[in-house]
Amino acid sequence: MKPLDGIRVLDLSRLLPGPYCTMLLADLGAEVIKIETPGVGDYMRLIPPYVKDERSGEDIGAAYLAVNRNKKSVSLNYRNKRGKEILLQLVRDADVVIETFRAGAAERWGIGYQAMREINPRIIYCSLSGYGQSGPFKDRAGHDLNYIALAGLLAVNGVAGGPPIPPMVQVADLSGGMLAVISILSALVGRGKNGAGQYLDVSLFDGALSWAGTMIGGAYLAGIPIERGKMQLNGGMVCYNVYETRDGKYVTLGAIEPHFWATFCKAVGREDLIPEHQESKAIPEVAAIFKTRTLAEWLEFAKTVEACIEPVNDFAQVFDNPQVKHRRLIQEINGVPQIGSVFTFAENPKLPPPMQGEHTREILLRAGLTGEELTKLDEQGVIKLA
Repeated sequence: MKPLDGIRVLDLSRLLPGPYCTMLLADLGAEVIKIETPGVGDYMRLIPPYVKDERSGEDIGAAYLAVNRNKKSVSLNYRNKRGKEILLQLVRDADVVIETFRAGAAERWGIGYQAMREINPRIIYCSLSGYGQSGPFKDRAGHDLNYIALAGLLAVNGVAGGPPIPPMVQVADLSGGMLAVISILSALVGRGKNGAGQYLDVSLFDGALSWAGTMIGGAYLAGIPIERGKMQLNGGMVCYNVYETRDGKYVTLGAIEPHFWATFCKAVGREDLIPEHQESKAIPEVAAIFKTRTLAEWLEFAKTVEACIEPVNDFAQVFDNPQVKHRRLIQEINGVPQIGSVFTFAENPKLPPPMQGEHTREILLRAGLTGEELTKLDEQGVIKLA
């Protein structure tokens, strides 16, 4: 089953949020065509750490490989007059366009929603930007750390008494990419009913704020102090925390429900701690309990005591995890193992991330250009043939 089979996406994005969005669409069966400026392309190819690409023999950014499978690449300078004409020609048969430019940039270049809508009224055009297309921050440059800082997420990330700590996962970039996918899928459903395309204004900051609105926003509305390491889910509850084991490793306890907590307390012979379920003052006592056993011993304990106990894994352990293997979440693509599609219900071709311009000839011939035209455009630097 390929839910998006027959849907064609023109992807003008680069770096992380847009490519992550379009990879998810590709995993669902859409034909995603990366439109890349000749010679520059997607900057993610150049960001370390690097792995060896089997087909080209070149070192390539591992992060690029992680978010660009199942796509095709056309090397096209759409800021050149003829290049723009070719891009607009591709729009005729497209269903979705996604771009991640500064607010208003696409319009200035003549490749905004209105220009594409005149050619294809059914087009769904998604602008994925830092702060959205309107408001006092719309022209600001920014990155994930800036968005989560402004959204209130960074302030609560870290240990009590310590400074805010940048998370390793790009929360705004990835939540914004998923928000774009949801918006695009919704627009496709809507188009199926009324036949009309739509403009989508999606903001990375909005996505981060949406996530912050759960526990952080809830605490604020309830008048509870918002502090690093002292709130319900960031280290302030004895029943929901990270503890060190006797051998210097770490284990998580997620016994939020009273029955899980009571089961844990009884199993370690500390029924007196049951009333301390959501208190912080009991954390040192429970920390001392976890220090009495090794990680392996706690994992054996967890096999018979249902209290939501799991190890803190490194990535080697993640790749070797039996649940990960059972769900087939690790895929080797072009000789590089990576986290595969999470859409276990959808068959996808598992194509390797494209080399820049790898599909330029294929896509432009399909759009009606001739081989002679392509050769001339390549010589002029408008396109780059692989």
